Amino acid sequence: MALLSGSTAAAEDAVQEAMAKAWELEDRGRRVESLPGFVTTVARNLLRDRFRRSLAERRARGRLSSPAEASLGDAERRADVERAIRALPRRQREVAVFHYYLDLDVARIAALLRVPEGTVKSALHRARRSLAQSLHDEMEVDDVRG
Repeated sequence: MALLSGSTAAAEDAVQEAMAKAWELEDRGRRVESLPGFVTTVARNLLRDRFRRSLAERRARGRLSSPAEASLGDAERRADVERAIRALPRRQREVAVFHYYLDLDVARIAALLRVPEGTVKSALHRARRSLAQSLHDEMEVDDVRG
C-alpha cells in the first residue's frame, strides 16, 4: 500500500481505516470472508480517493507555478525503482505492486481488482516494459552525468 500511495503514513492510515470498517461490519453481524482481501480492497480504494484529491490539488497548484519547477520535480521522482513504480498508470502500478511486492499470483490479483486475468497479464506486461524503459533511461542519464 505504501508503494501505491507513495507514503508509508498514508498507507498505514488507509489500512487502519479499512480494519476499522471490517470491525464495524463484524459488529453489525456481517461476516468478512477474507480479511486480507477486504482490507486490501478497501485500503486501495481509500488511497485512490486520496490520490484523486491530491492530484486535483496539484493541478490547481501547478497552474500557479512555473513549468521549470514542475520539470525539476518530474526528474527527481524518477530517481529509483520506487519512484518509477509511482509513475506508472494506476492499473499498472497496482498489478506491479500486488505481483512483485505482495507476491500475489495473476488469478488472485484479478479477483481483488475484479477484472479478467488477461487484463492483469496485459497490465503487468506494460508495467514491465515501462519500468525497463524508465530505469534504462535513468541509467543512461546517470552515465552521462557521471
